[in-house]
Amino acid sequence: MIDLHSHILPRIDDGPDSDADSVEMARRVAADGATAIACTPHRTDRTPTSPRQVAEGIADLQPKIDAAGIALRLLPGLEIRIDQARVMDEEELRAASLGGTGRWVLIEMPFQGWPLDLPDLLTALEVRGLGALIAHPERAQSVQASPDRLRDVVGRGALVQLTAASVTGDNGPRAQRTAVQLLRAGFAHVIASDAHSPTWRPPGLTDALTAAARALKTTPEELRWMVDDIPRAIVEDREVRPPRLRA
Repeated sequence: MIDLHSHILPRIDDGPDSDADSVEMARRVAADGATAIACTPHRTDRTPTSPRQVAEGIADLQPKIDAAGIALRLLPGLEIRIDQARVMDEEELRAASLGGTGRWVLIEMPFQGWPLDLPDLLTALEVRGLGALIAHPERAQSVQASPDRLRDVVGRGALVQLTAASVTGDNGPRAQRTAVQLLRAGFAHVIASDAHSPTWRPPGLTDALTAAARALKTTPEELRWMVDDIPRAIVEDREVRPPRLRA
């Protein structure tokens, strides 16, 4: 499995306060069966994290994870707010892409209000040969009120990432209900942890995969592409073709 959304880097944005907590996060990620995790601190006007900071954070943390005997590879990325994605130049966007391949960028869905400029952003990214993975829309009030609003977003070629804790219900009933609705509508393509620490929003994809399978009355193996095939294609810059969900 590959986890495409995390805040595992210590002392960057709202990640762990210590190297020890980051290493413990890595231990739990690997124990759950993931072999790689994307480091995606926020990029906002208040926290203007740069791709260089992420690269330096990975260069510092990866040896500590290796020294602890944990088989987990750190991958670059950023969780980019929409207004920031509009002003970042192409070079920086490519440097901020998931896995550093220059193709897919993680775009944060705002928790309040519908982003009227999202269609324009998706078009601008497409013109540059970039794609958007929309982070945790099931937690956004506008999507909770009307999940079908994502139809146009997905129709424009964007992919949708659900947070594991939403699928399991740990983010509350509204987020879980919306996550299930998006799954059943075929508007969800990736499950990721959005992990922040070993205890607060901890890592782990297996439980979410089981919950998603239960909601769709299928098996976790049938949905494994959401944590394996699609994330792997994204970080290896291969063609991304999500299969049709079979409930």
